[in-house]
Amino acid sequence: MKLSIVFAAVLFGMACGFPERHVRSGSSSGSSEKKKQPHIVFLLADNSGWADPEWNDPVGVMKTPNMNDLARNGVILNQTYVHTTCTPTRAAFMTGYYPFRYGLGHAMIMPSQPSYLTREYKLLPEYLKELGYTNYIVGKWHLGFCRWDVTPTYRGFDSFFGIYNPLIDYYSQTISVYDPVSQLYGRDPGEIGLDFKDNTGTMFHHQGTHASEHIGKRAVELIERHNPDVPMFMYMSFLLPHFPFQAPDRFVNMYSSVPVPGLQIYRGMVSMLDEAIGNITKALKANNMYEDSIIVYLSDNGGPWFFGSQWPLRGGQGNSFEGGVRANGFVHSPLLRKTGYVNNELIHILDFHPTLLTLAGGVPDPNMDGMDVWATISENETSPRTAMVLQYDTHPVSPCLTIRAGNYKLIDGWYDAVRNITPEVDNIDTGSWFPPPELENPDVPDITDPKSGTWLFDIAADPREINNLVDSMPAKVTELFQIAAGITAESPEPFYPHSTPEIANPNVFFNGTWTPGWC
Repeated sequence: MKLSIVFAAVLFGMACGFPERHVRSGSSSGSSEKKKQPHIVFLLADNSGWADPEWNDPVGVMKTPNMNDLARNGVILNQTYVHTTCTPTRAAFMTGYYPFRYGLGHAMIMPSQPSYLTREYKLLPEYLKELGYTNYIVGKWHLGFCRWDVTPTYRGFDSFFGIYNPLIDYYSQTISVYDPVSQLYGRDPGEIGLDFKDNTGTMFHHQGTHASEHIGKRAVELIERHNPDVPMFMYMSFLLPHFPFQAPDRFVNMYSSVPVPGLQIYRGMVSMLDEAIGNITKALKANNMYEDSIIVYLSDNGGPWFFGSQWPLRGGQGNSFEGGVRANGFVHSPLLRKTGYVNNELIHILDFHPTLLTLAGGVPDPNMDGMDVWATISENETSPRTAMVLQYDTHPVSPCLTIRAGNYKLIDGWYDAVRNITPEVDNIDTGSWFPPPELENPDVPDITDPKSGTWLFDIAADPREINNLVDSMPAKVTELFQIAAGITAESPEPFYPHSTPEIANPNVFFNGTWTPGWC
C-alpha cells in the first residue's frame, strides 16, 4: 500500500504538476524606460539523478532545502531534456546547436584526447560579451583544451576557475592520462596530472581541500565583487555529484542512516551542491542583484544508475532512457510571470541558449536548433518545440538514434554511451530500474532487453518505458525515423580522435599539470 501511494504521487506530480501559486501582474508600468538586462545564473549539476532533489524524491530522504525553495517558488521543469553524457550537453547549451552538427555527439572528451568544441560556432558568452555582459565560468569546462584558443577565456568568458577535464579527485585535484574510470575499477590509471585552473594558471595550493568548497567560494566572491549595474552571466558548472564519490563528513553524516555506504557519500554530495546554490542565492540578494536575476538549474545527464537516483524512471547516466536524458531542473526569477507550478512542456537544453540571449537583448541565429521558450516557462504557454533528437551517433562503436516527438520516443541502436568508457558496464543491465533502498517492495519490471535494439514508447502514458510499441505501431516508428532524418541530414562523422598520451602527458611536458598546447 505504501508503495502504491508513493508511486502514484510521483507519477501524478510528473503528469499534472503542483498547484499554481502566483501570477505576476501584466501591468506595463515603466515600459517606456529601457528594459534592464537581466543577470543570468546558469547552474549545471554533473550527473545528478531525477530523484536527487526533494521535489522528485519518492522516499522523502533527500535534503536539498535551497533548491527545493527556489524550485517550488519558481517553475519546476518536468519535461526538459539533455544528452546522455557531459560534453554533448554542454556543447548544446553553449552553441544552441545539436552537438552532432559539429562532431561532438558521440561521447565525452577524455583527458588526452585532441578533441574540442570547434570555433566555427559562436558561444553564448561571446554573444553576451557583445551586449555588455561580464561572463564568469566556475567549475567544469569539458569542451576540450588541447589548444589555448578553445579554452574558456578565449571563448567569451572574462574569468575561469575550475577544471578542463571530465572529473578530478576532489582532494588531490588530479586526473589520469588514460581512462579516469580505471581508478574506480582498480586498474592502472597511468600518469596523473593536476587539473585546477584560475584563469590560465594552475593552482597547487588548493590541494587537500574538497575542490567544490573552493568552487562554491569563488562563485560567491565573484558575485560579491560584481557591479550590479553591469549585466552578469555566471555559468556555474558544478563538479558535483560526479564521481569519485567524496564529500566532507558533515555532508555524509546527514545520511548516516542510509544502508549503502557509497550512497551516503553520493547523497552528501547532492546536499553539498544544494548548500552552494543557497550561498549563491544569498550573495545575489546581498549585492542587490537578485531582483534582476534569472536562475536556471539543470543536470547535464542522469545520475549513476547503481544508486537508483532516477526512480521511477528507467536507466541513468549514459543511456537514452528517461533516467539518462530527462533532467531534474527549475527556473527561478522575480521576472517570471507565473510561478509555483510544474511545467510539462517539451524543452531541450538547446533552448536556453536563444532564450537567455533574447532576454539579454540579443538576436539568435535563425538557423539555430534551439528555440525561445521564455513564454513557455514564464507563462506556461505551449512549447514551440515538438521534436528533439536526444542521441544521434554514427560512430561504429555505438550507432544510435534517439528522438522524442510529441508524446512518443524512439530509441534505435546501441543506446548506452557509458560502455564507451569501460567494459565493466557490459556486466550490468544499465537499462533497468534502480529503486532507492528505502523503498519497500519496489515495483521493478521483469524486463531484460538486449544491448541493442529498437524501442518505441508513449512517454505520456508510459513514463517508465515498460511497454515497447515497435511491433504494434509501425507507422509511428516510420514517422519518427522520418522526422529524425530531416533533423540530422548532412551531419558530419563524429569527431572522436584517438587519445595521444604521448604528447599530452602532463608529467613529461607540463610540470605535472594538464595544460593546453599539445594539438
